Amino acid sequence: MSLIGNVESLWRYPVKSMRGEELEEAFVGFAGVYGDRVFAFKSSASHKGFPYLTAREQQHMLKYQPRFRHRDKTAQPPNLSEAESLPPGATPLYADTDDWIVDVETPSGEILSIDDAGLIRMLGDGIRDAHNLTLLSSERSMTDCRPVSLFSLQTVRQVGEEVGVQTDKRRFRRAP
Repeated sequence: MSLIGNVESLWRYPVKSMRGEELEEAFVGFAGVYGDRVFAFKSSASHKGFPYLTAREQQHMLKYQPRFRHRDKTAQPPNLSEAESLPPGATPLYADTDDWIVDVETPSGEILSIDDAGLIRMLGDGIRDAHNLTLLSSERSMTDCRPVSLFSLQTVRQVGEEVGVQTDKRRFRRAP
């Protein structure tokens, strides 16, 4: 076997279109990274086939930092040994609903629960179209296309160069 690369970092995104969290390790199964994009905001102004509010409509979402309140309980399925014996495509048991609670740090530093009405109001501020927002949750990732994305650091640097943004894994800054 020959080495074709190294994993530099692992990330999951508890809330669709908000900032992610770096992980030391990740459980990856049929549905993707455990705990990834298990929350999203549905917008009445979005297409029915893709009902989510994303950073395409509300760029400030990228400044919000969600964190699982019980991160240790969302690292892997509570029945990991049983889950490892399941055939490909089978879904493991998920954490209890109370263990999936997410707190979100707003750009101003305020900490709000994912289901706080104030958070929904903040996310709706300044959006051009009339968006009526509701919180969605799922045991499986609510991804755009595929449940896992792999890309190289060279790709990140190239994209940064092309759009004039200095990149690192935690933030993006406009190039001088």
